[in-house]
Amino acid sequence: MGQIRFRLHDRDRIATGGLERIYVAGLEEIPWSTRAHWDDDLLVVQRSVSDSGNVYVPWKIDGHGTRVLNTATLMERERPYLLEVELARGLIQRIRNRLFIWEMQGYEVASEFKELLQAATREFALAATSQNEPAEAAVAANRAIVSGLTASENLTAEYAQQSINARQQQTPVSTLMGVSLGEVTPCVEIRRQLVDACNIVQLPISWRSIEQREGKRDWKTTDTQLAWAQKAGLKVAAGPLLRMDDWGMPDWMVLWEGDFDNLANLMLEHVKAVVSRYAGRVHLWHVSSRVNTGKLLGLEEEQRLHLVAQTLNVVRQIDSRTPTVVSFDQPWAEYMACKDDDLAPLHYADALVRADLGVSGFGLEINAGFFPSGSGHRATFELGRLLDRWSIWGLPLMINLSTASAAAADPQARSTSAIELANINTDNPQRDWASAVLPLLLARNTVQVILWNQLTDSKPHEFPHAGLFDAQQQAKPSLTLMRDLRKSCLM
Repeated sequence: MGQIRFRLHDRDRIATGGLERIYVAGLEEIPWSTRAHWDDDLLVVQRSVSDSGNVYVPWKIDGHGTRVLNTATLMERERPYLLEVELARGLIQRIRNRLFIWEMQGYEVASEFKELLQAATREFALAATSQNEPAEAAVAANRAIVSGLTASENLTAEYAQQSINARQQQTPVSTLMGVSLGEVTPCVEIRRQLVDACNIVQLPISWRSIEQREGKRDWKTTDTQLAWAQKAGLKVAAGPLLRMDDWGMPDWMVLWEGDFDNLANLMLEHVKAVVSRYAGRVHLWHVSSRVNTGKLLGLEEEQRLHLVAQTLNVVRQIDSRTPTVVSFDQPWAEYMACKDDDLAPLHYADALVRADLGVSGFGLEINAGFFPSGSGHRATFELGRLLDRWSIWGLPLMINLSTASAAAADPQARSTSAIELANINTDNPQRDWASAVLPLLLARNTVQVILWNQLTDSKPHEFPHAGLFDAQQQAKPSLTLMRDLRKSCLM
């Protein structure tokens, strides 16, 4: 086991609960098992290997809220590193690398954006050369982080706009953008607003709702949702057919815990019933979700992967023409730092591709700002880096996303996740986050489906304040943003 030690000027810069969220990763950016703790005034980060790596830290940034930042590659050494300086170094390095790639692709970068990045670089240089005065170095490093993050957000927005313009000049942007409807059919007013903002909806086809009693299936809600979507001219994604967590199955399934064969048979019977009923009437089968993080009845990693393979086979046998998607939660895999999982999301996906099971694409579920069941907020360009890694197979991507619009208690939310707003200095943190993320997704050819993960806060839901409609069923500004993007960007 290796350790890297840090000094830092202000412990409060590490976000609440941040010690357990710190991790180390290597070149593949897959976290190693990590434990961080205080040793007097030193932050000690221990990991399961002694190789050099990047240290990831949830860091409070003035004017931006909390972002997961990372250092450049660090080796073990006797002398502690100054954390503020190393985080500034890592951020500026990654921004400059991304800028180089964009310019090589032919994108034009306005001089004011470059000047802002140069200012951040000068602040970092001051911090790096002032480390004999840690307090002075920390102040300069934090100024560099603020300027660097501001520059990166401006650069990413400009890149997204230029990319969308380039796509529109070649052919109309055909990305599908919409929302998962949830387990209750929305009211007429909500449906009317969705038709303006969306060109696709996802029907959850919740096993828990359809088969509350074993062998007794009730299709009424799904039939109603499908009939409305078809009448409204919306594309339809159906699923996930298997959601690999405890909320993805009826309560009576607990009787089969530990009996994998019977458990698998019951799951596949449900899949057969759904696909047989709706084959030819939906445009996309979302076959399975949370394959990497779900702990459905204690199933092991290999068992979950085997179930997904069987499910794909069943779907292809019944409906060979409709595309299939398998999705993964928390795609940066932060959870691996404190769990004993062997397979990262990319490993699961690679196994499915190599098995040649006919999977048409992959989904990434990003519920940003929820801890521990979501992903930490990151600089927007980091999402672009993630999409690059998931494009190695040349398969289309579906992105499921959400974030909170408020930090108050939410009695309707099932999840007990702590909320970390994208920005505490705005009245609309959800919209501000979406306004940065959605254009970047629309700019990428590989992203063919974008789905907001939660429709409304007025019904029981998973993540607090993550819906497009609030508890009074009033549309949030994020829905208006989606409507405007659909009118301006999509065919």
